[in-house]
Amino acid sequence: MLKLRYSKLILIYAVLCTTVRAVAGDTNQLDQVLKTVVAALPPSWTVVKQQSNEIPYGHHWGENYTGPTGILVVAKGVRPVNAEFSDTNGKWRTVHVATEALEIWLMPGNYSDSLSSRFTIGRPVQPIVVVGHGPINVYASQWATLLSVKYFNDILKQSTAVRWPDPQVDSSEFLTWKNWRIELKKPIEKALAK
Repeated sequence: MLKLRYSKLILIYAVLCTTVRAVAGDTNQLDQVLKTVVAALPPSWTVVKQQSNEIPYGHHWGENYTGPTGILVVAKGVRPVNAEFSDTNGKWRTVHVATEALEIWLMPGNYSDSLSSRFTIGRPVQPIVVVGHGPINVYASQWATLLSVKYFNDILKQSTAVRWPDPQVDSSEFLTWKNWRIELKKPIEKALAK
């Protein structure tokens, strides 16, 4: 009986050590890919946000998701993004409220979106798969980062309507970094092949 308990403890310890090593390996690879993404940015682009425990925007839409998470990196470019605001007289004015950006999610290889959320009504446009195989999956969406939430909200309070460019629909000319998919994919795949 004592030998059986001892054997079970050894087995549990071995499983835990393997799990810890796998998680540490994923963390090291996520860190390596993160460094690769930052190095791939054009000279005028900067990282303005890095946040753990994230999933790609729009994935698992309408679900209470509790599975694997990754890192969100928001890279900001230089192109101004304008919005149009209508006043009470119906007159529209154009205001610089944001800057072009690229949201990039670095996800562990065991992450995937659910099939059921793909059929959810009202689900937003999905991020593009940059690297979708291997130990790390990378997704990205063209976006805009506000200059100031307070500034935007102050203008919004005085307006009756707002028109905002949709970076995912107006995608061909939205970013100054035109070849971002290729310029991210190649170095990431090279880093993961090491």
